[in-house]
Amino acid sequence: MSSILGGFLGTVYTGTFAGAKTNRGVITRFAPAIDPGNLAARGTGERGLYDILLGMRAPVFTIDFEPNDEAWIASIQDGSVDSDYIFLYFSSLSKGLSFQNFAVNRLSLECNHGEKVKCSAEIWAGGGATYPVGLRDYDDNAPVVDYNPRVTTPLRWLDSTVDIALATETQWWSWRYEVMNNLQRLGNVQDGSTREIVPRHRDVTGLIVKDCEDFAEYGSLANVAAPAAKFNITITLDGVDMLNCNHCRWGRLEAPSAPEDLIAKRFPFTATDLTTLTP
Repeated sequence: MSSILGGFLGTVYTGTFAGAKTNRGVITRFAPAIDPGNLAARGTGERGLYDILLGMRAPVFTIDFEPNDEAWIASIQDGSVDSDYIFLYFSSLSKGLSFQNFAVNRLSLECNHGEKVKCSAEIWAGGGATYPVGLRDYDDNAPVVDYNPRVTTPLRWLDSTVDIALATETQWWSWRYEVMNNLQRLGNVQDGSTREIVPRHRDVTGLIVKDCEDFAEYGSLANVAAPAAKFNITITLDGVDMLNCNHCRWGRLEAPSAPEDLIAKRFPFTATDLTTLTP
């Protein structure tokens, strides 16, 4: 029988290496990768390369998933380094990959009316004394305990709320925001691994698609001429604030429509941060 793995076998967990591990929702796509940072040695005297040297190794794990734990997303989306592990686990063969000291470089969270909540995260792995590369094969003999049951019920649109200028929005069709933490990988000069992952400046942008009662409401929202016309946008999941910032501005406002469509307006926005941290 072939031992080739299928994507349907993979699940994603987080936790300590020797402790309980928590399933992180319905995974729709996973993409582990490691960039060896190859250094090409090219010089005169040879048409090709003299050599290919191993550079600084950079493990990255990207997942698209339908989440069930809004508090976990809220805790990792700021780019802070988590001392736990994130595991790609194939339970049928007890195989997989382990990522240590991970941090989220980019995360997007979105939902359409009548659909499930979707999340996409680009996760960088660091390293440690045990395996400084930050990524390793799952070890059958490692001191691990049973993995907790898989989560089968993700969040949906009814679990979310959208507030604009402190008023609850009831006519939205979709919402989305993206956090870019602009991580920087600091190298270990002794072995080419990661010494530390440091979050730098953060960018927060988003988009709300909603109806308006009439064109006057659209005109009122589109009136962004006043220098002080900043406002609050709050997006919650199951009562937890995912985004709550008092200093937001609309971007380019659009109302595209075809003859068969109602005119739903697009409201892209920029926030100063995930929360109101500065005036």
